[in-house]
Amino acid sequence: MILDSAEERCTLEVMRILEKKKVRYSLMFKQTKVSHTTLQNVLKYLLKSSFILKNDEGYEISSEGKRLLNKLEELKRILR
Repeated sequence: MILDSAEERCTLEVMRILEKKKVRYSLMFKQTKVSHTTLQNVLKYLLKSSFILKNDEGYEISSEGKRLLNKLEELKRILR
């Protein structure tokens, strides 16, 4: 799946949100301030890639997702 630039930004934002706590879709939608389509595409991609998990309480980051987020944050620091 190829993500557009809005989806790329949203992906990182979603992972940062979920790193802190489990979140339901409605709260994530309010926090990310993106369209439903963008958020749904991002969540679908992250779920399919096993970077996040979904259960009755909402979404949460997986251990793989935490590793990816740490690497992305490290890369961001290096590129500054």
